[in-house]
Amino acid sequence: YRQLIGSVNELVGRINGRFGTIEYTPIHFLHRSVGFAELVALYAVADVCLITSTRDGMNLVSYEYVASQAQRHGVLVLSEFAGAAQSLDGAVIVNAWNIEEVAAALALALAMPAAQREASFRTLHRYVAKHTAAYWGTSFIAELTRVRHAADAAALLPPLPASDAAAAFRRAAKRLVVLDYDGTLSATRTIPEFARPSPLALRTLQRLAGAALVYVVSGRTRADMDRWFRGVDVGLAAEHGLFYRHPPAAALGAEWRSLPAPADPLWRDAVLPLLQHYAERTPGSFVEMKEAGVTWHFRNADPEFGEWQANELRANLERVLAHRPLNIVNANKAVEVRPARVDKPAAVRAIVAELAGTATPVDFCLAAGDGRADEPVFAYLAQEFAHVALFTATVGRKPTAARYYVQDVDAVLSVLGKLTEPAN
Repeated sequence: YRQLIGSVNELVGRINGRFGTIEYTPIHFLHRSVGFAELVALYAVADVCLITSTRDGMNLVSYEYVASQAQRHGVLVLSEFAGAAQSLDGAVIVNAWNIEEVAAALALALAMPAAQREASFRTLHRYVAKHTAAYWGTSFIAELTRVRHAADAAALLPPLPASDAAAAFRRAAKRLVVLDYDGTLSATRTIPEFARPSPLALRTLQRLAGAALVYVVSGRTRADMDRWFRGVDVGLAAEHGLFYRHPPAAALGAEWRSLPAPADPLWRDAVLPLLQHYAERTPGSFVEMKEAGVTWHFRNADPEFGEWQANELRANLERVLAHRPLNIVNANKAVEVRPARVDKPAAVRAIVAELAGTATPVDFCLAAGDGRADEPVFAYLAQEFAHVALFTATVGRKPTAARYYVQDVDAVLSVLGKLTEPAN
């Protein structure tokens, strides 16, 4: 620390000696405590506030500066390593280790037109004025209350009654089974080569497909799904439902169909450099290209750092992709960009609508999944099949829109196997 102070003093002296005059001193270095009134006065008259933290938590200086600038609309230049950089949209964000970038940001801030300064300040001030200490305290207590109620509800969630489901399955004339893949039929794997279904899963699905219309819905690509389920007579939905096809038993054709998607593929050019940048700076992460979407996976990264990077990536993607017909999806240890209106519920609605055109109505439905993307599917099925035998289950006991839970992948396969067992 003493060495740092010595270096700063030396730099201040050299700059002031070179650029200063009798009437003008470029840098006033205050290496002492400053009273609150004096500090606020300095905040209020400053045209620019430069914060070059290389590591910190909250950084209240940035908030205090914004709160003091109601009249002048000063520009905030903020290190990307400061905690506030994640929330203060409107600041000029810089890499504090990059001297040229910091210098360019200072020049930009000092020369910024008045209209742009005011627009950026309004964005900053709205956030700072809303997110006060009282707001954070109230939000924290509300979130604790919500989590407690959700935990209470999860504790009351009953296990899926396999015997009741099997009895209803045998009574039904037309049975529909909708299954998530990763985390439901197979343990979640980041690398596709390690995510293929087990022989037990394939045998169970093939046996079930002889008595029901079975659909496997996944975020994996069509190529992966085709390869893994070749020879198994189930319907498939790939890339979270953007592409889907019916099983042979549905008699609706074997071709792949697709939900409406944006025709403009140029959005990838804006997204890919950003995703690759985060892949390079986050060890253990990588980018997966799909036919219609792009995913940044961080399952193999340090958990805390990965979540930090994911939050920052989402914020940057929202700025880059504003006003484009795209969704930024928080997947399981991944951030995915895909066309808007493409998700599992949309695919399931399309499948159910096409099945409704066949002669026999569905009178039994079972759905299972493990993630947040499956919750809207459970809610939709509860509405669509309110008057038929419906069994929806989440994998693992947790707050859910499903009616039941199953413990794990092995339990899912066990339940599916019991559906086709003969009655005792």
